[in-house]
Amino acid sequence: MIEFKNVVKTYDNGTTAVDDLSFVAPTGKITVLVGPSGCGKTTTLRMINRLHKQSSGSILLGGEDTAKLDTIAMRRTIGYVIQNAGLFPHQTILDNVCAVPYLNKNDKRASQERALDLLEIVGLDRGYASRYPWQLSGGQQQRVGVARALAADPPYMLMDEPFSAVDPIVRKQLQSEFLRIQADLAKTIVMVTHDIDEALKLGDQIVVLKEGGILAQVGTPAQLLANPADRFVADFLGQSRGYHALNFRPLRDLEVEQTPQACVGEQLSNEWVVACTTDHRPLGWARAETGIQELREDRIRVASPLELGASNYRELLDAALASPCGQAIVVDARGTYVGTLSVDVVAQHVRDANGNEYHS
Repeated sequence: MIEFKNVVKTYDNGTTAVDDLSFVAPTGKITVLVGPSGCGKTTTLRMINRLHKQSSGSILLGGEDTAKLDTIAMRRTIGYVIQNAGLFPHQTILDNVCAVPYLNKNDKRASQERALDLLEIVGLDRGYASRYPWQLSGGQQQRVGVARALAADPPYMLMDEPFSAVDPIVRKQLQSEFLRIQADLAKTIVMVTHDIDEALKLGDQIVVLKEGGILAQVGTPAQLLANPADRFVADFLGQSRGYHALNFRPLRDLEVEQTPQACVGEQLSNEWVVACTTDHRPLGWARAETGIQELREDRIRVASPLELGASNYRELLDAALASPCGQAIVVDARGTYVGTLSVDVVAQHVRDANGNEYHS
């Protein structure tokens, strides 16, 4: 657990970057700091490992006041990931990952074996170990940065906009990979981002700061989306707040429609059907076309099916809008086709929701 108690940071010129900030980052969870430029997000993050020292108040790591801990020893228990990875350009990837274990004088062979394992955990082949940072793409370097932060198996991790410097496709891949790793390792993480979509995707808890480092609201993504504390928080979350809220509503207890299915080679009508394999695994949508009356694999409109209980209303909306007939294909936990759901199900869900849950 990381706890802020009435923390203030005032610079010599009189500027207050953080003002009477109190919140708890729970053990084993991801806490994301968000807010407009100048709200003190990065300053708050850097006060945890004392790269910046607070002017007053207390910051506790596992109940211990950081002001009373040896700063160097404390920093070696905290993984730190920054933009552009911050790798040492003159060192191999292996040595970059081993940086903190080497400083801690851990066994070299054991540290290197752990580093090789970590490369695989973050999605890189062990063959990358002998390369140098300049030989890797931005996304690969960022993965190495995460591996380096995990190398000493720290209980805490700080992440300062770790995925902002890569393109959107790679960013989504890194986010998903990071969530997979966190599900296994359950580190206590505080992360800074300017991207509200990223905060909603990654955060177990979100801390919204106003300019001057003033706390606006703390809560889970679902809590913030459903009940923003004030107009500032609502505006910061954006006009798509209701759309984002659908992410936190799983598809449960819904009656699916029995849209017909067909396999390759079977005859089609002018109505859309779900194209399936012979073992009833859906491939997408199909219907008869001029001069083509049978289902051909190269004429299938590919679609990604949803799993009842595992997928959510936002995924349903996306899938239904992307389909040629306003329907999303639904499967069971084994991937077997069970039916379809229409975009109208989302509209009905919103109508049934509490009056203020999706609207300001």
